[in-house]
Amino acid sequence: MPKLVAVVGGKHSGKTTIIENLLSQLKTRGYRVGTVKEMVRIPTLDTPETETDRYTTAGAEIVVAVPREETVVFLKNRLSLPQILLYLHEMDYVLLEGFEKEKTLPKIIAAKTAQEAKEFQDGLALALSGIIADSTEETSKASELQLPLLGSVRDAEKLADLVEQKAFDKLPDLPHCGECEYESCYELAKALVRGDAKADGCVLAKKKRFILEVNGVRIPLKAFPEQIFQSTLEGMIESLEFIPKIKTVKIEIEKE
Repeated sequence: MPKLVAVVGGKHSGKTTIIENLLSQLKTRGYRVGTVKEMVRIPTLDTPETETDRYTTAGAEIVVAVPREETVVFLKNRLSLPQILLYLHEMDYVLLEGFEKEKTLPKIIAAKTAQEAKEFQDGLALALSGIIADSTEETSKASELQLPLLGSVRDAEKLADLVEQKAFDKLPDLPHCGECEYESCYELAKALVRGDAKADGCVLAKKKRFILEVNGVRIPLKAFPEQIFQSTLEGMIESLEFIPKIKTVKIEIEKE
């Protein structure tokens, strides 16, 4: 899975400019980069009364448009971030615009003022950037946040360095797991941002022996439920006739 960084902030704070310059920097370093933009103010990007919109109105759940130079897929439901990332699994980095409510990934705050920056500080910020970087007065006020202040254009290389050093895979957002030394994935994410935790990320997500996926999204399991699932399945399979020695098992269930 790709490493993630979200650029969060208020309207017209410079988020898109930050992502543009970060994208350019990471591409020149040889990385494959994807972007995801959260657009909470509009219901759809499809244009009303076009053929694709008419297909949606008629009841299509997926609409695909194929212009000369791109392919556009309209999925007529909002996916969760883990579901979206399935389509970006071949990327090295994914830059998110928005998603400030996510508590399991590092962030760059884009702001116009120090007060606005404080509103988006949740312990996951790597740096402060955006319009505020051009204001000496607001920069001074924001010093109490103790974040690196980097211009989206003039400091694009430093921002890219920070992303290379600090970005990490999305954590599964488990509130009370206990498999690592931190109380929750949010606390682990904050420790990763501070540099207090190892960059290995989630202990459960690294397990390979037993993998549970629901709707294409991997569900991390603690030791006890993993053992119950595995022993029950192995016992049921071994009770069947003509079953060879088990090496790997894959089961898919499609619910109507």
